[in-house]
Amino acid sequence: MASAISSASKQNYKTLPPTTTAASGGGGGGGVFPVNLPPGNCGMKFAVLIGLIEVGEVNNKDVVDTVFSLLVGGEFDLEQNFIIEDSDNVKLMLELMEHCSVTLQAEIWSVFLAILRKSSCNLQVCSEVGLIDHILGQLSEANDMLADLLIEIVSALACYSISVRELKLLFRHLKPDKDRWPAHAAKIISILPQLPIRHGPDEFFSFPGKTGSAIALPPLARWPYQNGFTFSAWIRTDPITNINQDREKPYLYCFRTHKGVGYSAHFVGSCLVVTSLKSKH
Repeated sequence: MASAISSASKQNYKTLPPTTTAASGGGGGGGVFPVNLPPGNCGMKFAVLIGLIEVGEVNNKDVVDTVFSLLVGGEFDLEQNFIIEDSDNVKLMLELMEHCSVTLQAEIWSVFLAILRKSSCNLQVCSEVGLIDHILGQLSEANDMLADLLIEIVSALACYSISVRELKLLFRHLKPDKDRWPAHAAKIISILPQLPIRHGPDEFFSFPGKTGSAIALPPLARWPYQNGFTFSAWIRTDPITNINQDREKPYLYCFRTHKGVGYSAHFVGSCLVVTSLKSKH
C-alpha cells in the first residue's frame, strides 16, 4: 500500500485584440491571457482562447503555453511547475482540442504525455476525469501521428489505473466490423502487454495535498491510546517541484489538540521533520 502526497525561443507575436496581452508561458515562451478576466476563471479563459484559435489570431506555440499555464495554475515549466491543479481544467482542455488542427493537437498531447510521466498526481487527475474513455472515443478519427501519441497516453494511464468499464471499452475497440479490423487496432493491441506492468501497488490511497485529502481519525481521549489499532503502509512522495518546495509541507501524520499540542511529522524536501509540542502545565 502506498500514498502519493502532493504537494514551451522567443517568437514574434501577431497583433492581438485589445482585450488580450502576451504573457509569459512555460520555459520562457509566450502565452495569451485575457487581461480583463478575474484570476481563476479558467472556463472563460479557455473560451477566449478557443475564439482566438477560430479566427487565427494566435499561433500554435502561444496556444500550447497558455493551455499548460492554465492547467498548472501559473507559469508552466516542464521541470519546475508541471502539476495539474484542477481536474476540471483537463475537461476544458479536451473541449479546446475540438477546435485545434491536427498539428496543434499533436503538440498539446506531446507535452501532456511528458507531464503525465513526471507525476503520479497528474495520472490520478486524468483517471478521475475518465481520460481513457475520451481518448478511445477519438482514436478512430485520428491520423497515424496523432494515434501514436494517444496510444502512449492510454498506455501510461492504464499502467497506473484502469477500471473494468475502461478495460471493456478497450476490447470493444478491437471488435471487427464486417471482417475488417477497426482503425489503429494493432496500436490498441500493443497496450495489452503493458497492463500487468505496475510501478506501484494495485491498491493505494492518493493524497493530492488539497483540503480533505487525509485519513481522518475520530477524536482521541488521551495519548498514547492504549486500546487502539495499527495501520501499516508504504509511503511514496511525488517529486516536489522547486516552485512548491518552500511553500508545501506534506504531512505524514498529525495528532494535535485544537491548541496545537501534540505530535506531527511533515516532509521538507527530502527530510522528514518530527514535531512534538507539550503543554506548559
